[in-house]
Amino acid sequence: MIKMNIEDFIYEVKEEMLCYEEIGTVGADKWEKDFREWLEKGGNKENVQGKGENAKFLIGDESEIFDIADAYVEAVENNRVEEYWKKFQ
Repeated sequence: MIKMNIEDFIYEVKEEMLCYEEIGTVGADKWEKDFREWLEKGGNKENVQGKGENAKFLIGDESEIFDIADAYVEAVENNRVEEYWKKFQ
């Protein structure tokens, strides 16, 4: 299990998303905005430890970052972004 600072986690996911032309900077920024809202609202946070500047996001390994980005791309392409955030953890 890897514990990543929330800001590092966001950076890594956005960097991966920039590899997809259909997402680009605008889409990556939208993901970040929605992720921060998800953090604020509650959601299923079994992968989040701590709060504020000390918050960490837990991932099994770095491949999960790719999976998160891939799932978001698929959600955007299929107009299922709202569903993506309901299932996000």
